[in-house]
Amino acid sequence: MPIGPARTAALLAGLIFALVGAAMPGPAAATAQEIAPTNPDTGAGGVRYFAETGHNLRDPFRSRWEIAGGAETVGLPLSEERYVEGSGGVLQTFEGITLLLDPTQQAPWDIRGQPLEREVREDAAPASARRAVSGCASGDCQFFPDTGHTVSGAIAAYWSVSGDVPLFGLPVSEPFDAEDEDGNAVTVQVFERAVLEADGDGVRLRPLVALATAEGGAYDDPAFRPAPPSGGTTSLINAEDGLRLRSAPSMDAEVIAVLPDKAEFIAPPGDHGSWVPGYVDGFAGWVSAEYLDAAPPLPTLAVQDWTTEVWQGAALGETNVRAQPTTKARVVEELQYGNPLQVTAWVEGEEVFEGADLWAQVGPNQYVYARNVGRTAPVLPPPVPADAPVQGRWIDVDLTQQVMVAYDGRTPVRVVETTTGMAGWETPPGFYFINNRVGNETMTSGAIGAEHFYELRDVLFTQYFTDRGHAIHFAWWRTEETIGRPGSHGCLNLLLDDARFFWDWAGIGTPVYVHP
Repeated sequence: MPIGPARTAALLAGLIFALVGAAMPGPAAATAQEIAPTNPDTGAGGVRYFAETGHNLRDPFRSRWEIAGGAETVGLPLSEERYVEGSGGVLQTFEGITLLLDPTQQAPWDIRGQPLEREVREDAAPASARRAVSGCASGDCQFFPDTGHTVSGAIAAYWSVSGDVPLFGLPVSEPFDAEDEDGNAVTVQVFERAVLEADGDGVRLRPLVALATAEGGAYDDPAFRPAPPSGGTTSLINAEDGLRLRSAPSMDAEVIAVLPDKAEFIAPPGDHGSWVPGYVDGFAGWVSAEYLDAAPPLPTLAVQDWTTEVWQGAALGETNVRAQPTTKARVVEELQYGNPLQVTAWVEGEEVFEGADLWAQVGPNQYVYARNVGRTAPVLPPPVPADAPVQGRWIDVDLTQQVMVAYDGRTPVRVVETTTGMAGWETPPGFYFINNRVGNETMTSGAIGAEHFYELRDVLFTQYFTDRGHAIHFAWWRTEETIGRPGSHGCLNLLLDDARFFWDWAGIGTPVYVHP
């Protein structure tokens, strides 16, 4: 029988709970409703996102995976693409196999399966099946003297059509009778890189790779943690008591986590119906579309009330002001949606969610979690530093106000909100020049030494202005509600139209002046 939801749930339960802990208790935030089919394709360069495991799949891995039968035969992706020193290429792990992309080889040898550990191969087949034979006993088989084994029948047909030697390797056992996980009779054969089993429904890979990977501790590799959908779109959760993230689009599905109100949920683009797959704060799964909203716009501060020396904003919802930047500190005040506030400093505090430890200091011994505030100051040019350029095109970045201005001389051409570096990853002040441009970039945590793994695809309109990886770019994970406050690893995040403008307007050598 194919690898279906039951098998997937069993394989992933240990992985999900090992990475994020047991599901948090809380009220159900969704109501029973018809389950609509979801389209897993994001539309971003043919990338497909799997909310079951929280991973993306793209070419060339995706094409080879589809040829081999996809989820029903190879299994779901269990990791993002990753590099392991000494591997010779890029790896991606699936339930039944780990694939290697070797850029030095031509197709079909550019993608091949990684060899199974000897212990895994030996455990997968009895000693009698591992004994070498001298040749074929019938006319419908093929003998391989290198390993002393044969392939025949349905397994031989699947093996040859789906990738044969590059994908699965040579046979290292003879076919033998066994039972699948449900006790049904199957024919099994072990190959160098995968274990194939066949029954009346067809041929598939046994999920030994998933089990061996978990037992070997490889899930400690951050590439196995859930990742955002490539090219995803962001909504805000609107559920005061929390929203249950589920392992499948059903009220009967397991609860993975209870997501907090106003958290940013990233979903693959497209119409997903009543249940939306996606990612939030290290978790992947489905939520009810009913509780995904764009927040109502915050009131804009009048120009005469704008103080450019501090960051001015408002609470995005019912928000606790605490005596220290931690949820364990006492509550000194409770803010409601739209209540004004001034941020005098952005500080590191409790990591409420993985990689999100930014807090806003709004007074002496008064702190608000940064995700609960939004900018309300006017989107206007702040005062220009006296030593700024007086002619030509240049870009002004005001770290306090979180705005960027495109100038021609001293004439502002465009003013936009931006998100700069968070505490500990501040965007460095200074006078720079754009030195490199990449239309569609992939950014990883390893490139800058970030403590939490991330891999961001489809980072469009990227313009680097330091030799340490700082860049101006489109951040598809930001929204109109969440742009305009610190939160990056030092880059200048922009919304799509703004990033496209600066890409068209600026170029190599354009000055970038970053200042408080």
